[in-house]
Amino acid sequence: MWSRVELKTQAKNLLKLNYWLFVLGGIILSFVTTGHISGSGGLKLNYNANSKNIYDISNSIGDAFSSDQKDITYDFKDSINEITGSITPSIAKTIIAVVIGSIVIALVAALIGIALSVFVFNPIQVGAKRFFSRSYEARCDMGEISYGFKSNYLNIVKIMFFRSLFTVLWGLLFIIPGIIKAYEYSMIPYLLSENPDMDMQQAFDESRRMTYGQKWQIFVLDLSFIGWNILSSFTLGLLGIFFVSPYMCLTKAGLYRRLRGYNDYKY
Repeated sequence: MWSRVELKTQAKNLLKLNYWLFVLGGIILSFVTTGHISGSGGLKLNYNANSKNIYDISNSIGDAFSSDQKDITYDFKDSINEITGSITPSIAKTIIAVVIGSIVIALVAALIGIALSVFVFNPIQVGAKRFFSRSYEARCDMGEISYGFKSNYLNIVKIMFFRSLFTVLWGLLFIIPGIIKAYEYSMIPYLLSENPDMDMQQAFDESRRMTYGQKWQIFVLDLSFIGWNILSSFTLGLLGIFFVSPYMCLTKAGLYRRLRGYNDYKY
């Protein structure tokens, strides 16, 4: 059995021992999993209007709606004809070329993004999970981040791709099944970080076994960080970068080790 308090306490104790490396590891893992380092922003609206402004605006709106229909001289059909009539064949070709070019650029950008995620970010994610997990055993360096590229790279790419694909497909059916499957598959990167030669069926089965009956508790563990994330938003994400992100990464790595049956916390 495990408890949130125990995992978080161990994570905070470990964070103190190798702080800056864990911060860097958290930045890398956040970027490859979410596409950004830390997201936080505020929207401030300045609204200053007195009663006279409101009165004038309301009167203007009332006058507009009370105008006689005969005063409306804007003819949509004539306007459309005027606009389309002014477009020469050369302008039309230019517009079509711009539209097609924009579509092609968007498709190419999407394909590049998918390729980066599959062939670069996913292996980095596996290496980052290994870095945080192995840090419970001994002091690790950032070389662990590249582990996914050096150890059965193609197998890692394949399994991580299908993990993402299956999660998305389940999410397209209904939101709740997608969330459940995301938790069910959540241990796969950690498993590959230990055994990159593991076949796909074995990886999915083992992750399913480890999270069986644990999904709700893991969900609650994630919810327990909401307060920190809200507080981070007030610091423009700085708190997330320098504390919350590495703290969460270490906590989730500790969870994996506990579900895996490891109890060797050597800090």
